[in-house]
Formats: sequence, C-alpha cells, structure tokens
Amino acid sequence: RAFNHSLYLGHGDSNKATGNQQQSLQLQPMEVKPMLFLEFAGHSETSVMEDLAAAQSICMDYDGRNFAFASDEETRQALWAARHRLYYSAIALRSQDGDDGGATSRSTLVTDACVPLSCFADVVTATANDVKEFGVIGPCFGHAGDGNFHCILPMLENDSVEYKEKVSQVNANLIERAMSVGGTCTGEHGVGYGKKKYLECMYGTGGIAIMVAIKKALDPWNMMNPGKILDLKA
Repeated sequence: RAFNHSLYLGHGDSNKATGNQQQSLQLQPMEVKPMLFLEFAGHSETSVMEDLAAAQSICMDYDGRNFAFASDEETRQALWAARHRLYYSAIALRSQDGDDGGATSRSTLVTDACVPLSCFADVVTATANDVKEFGVIGPCFGHAGDGNFHCILPMLENDSVEYKEKVSQVNANLIERAMSVGGTCTGEHGVGYGKKKYLECMYGTGGIAIMVAIKKALDPWNMMNPGKILDLKA
C-alpha cells in the first residue's frame, strides 16, 4: 500500500505554522502570492510524515507560511485544484476583455523552458519582473522539481500589435535567459516552428548537421512534418 500526503504552502506575512499535525482543513481562497505544492508518497505513514516534516522545516527556514496538508483523497484533490486549473484560470484573467469574448486557448501563448534547479528561482523571478515591466498578463508556474516552468500569456484576437510584440518579447527573454544559464528552450512542449531558431544556439552547427543527417536518413523525401523543426534544402 502506498501512503500519500499533499502539502500546500504560501509565501506571505501570515504567522508561521508550527508542528506537522494533521489539520481539519477548511480551505479558504488563496492569497495572490507565490505558492508551492508538494506531494509525498512512501511505504508507510511514518516515513511519509517524516519526509513531510523535514520539507516543512526547510520551507519555514526560507520564510514559508500558511501550511496545509492532507492525506484523504478529497482534500488532497481540493489542495491541488489551484495548480490543476491554473492554465484555464490564467486565460480567464482576460476572459472579459475586448469585444470578441476575451482570451481563449487558441489565442493564448504558452511558454515553456527548463533550467538547472540552482537557477530556477532567479529565472522565474526575472520572467515575472518582465511581465510586470511590459504591462502584460502572464502568471508563472512550473514543475519545480525538474526545473521546467511556464508563463501563460493570454491574448485577444484583436490585441494591438504593440501588446502582441510585448508578449513575444517576454517569451524571447524567457528562452534566452534559460539558455544563458545552461537550460533549454523547451521543457516538455517541444520545439516546432516557434523555437527552431534557437536550436543552433543550443546545439551548434555540428549538432544541427547531425540532426539533419538523421532526418534525411529516416525521411529522405521530407514528408514527415516538413519544416517543423529542421529546414532541409531541396
């Protein structure tokens, strides 16, 4: 049997939580502040609680606040709901804007990069600062355990050229910043048309040449997703 616990904590000004006692949770709306969600699993309740207590202690040392944790499935799902619904919640931030019904998944830019864990906080913070300085809407979130993160940038079909350029610049800065610290231009969503221009910077001309050779060997007529990642000469 696997034992599971979910832990949610926020970074804020509320009183520090003490101890690791199970709470009778009455979940309240979360503050608009950085949040961390963790999940623990193990072979026994004791081992899981020990890991949870250790993680909580570390987070408290770095000013973590508002701890809440649970083991029953219903409350665990309630804790995770904020993370699971974040994509649609981000789009909804502009759902009432404009005359065309607001932002949709089709008009939203989803960024995706991955950086070394030692650089994760700095790169996410710098991206959040870009969002603020450019005056666009763009919540940042990610999978902190593997250095992968996203900035969701909801747009409208009729957004001004200036606004769309600002969104593009946020994305470009994010990617270039990620690569500058040894990260990648994509963490899980792939390269495609939008990011193939960054491949040479990441892998060099030699790396691209190898990719082209493999592509030609497996797809000599360039029939499979032509131009999607590599531009092949006729």
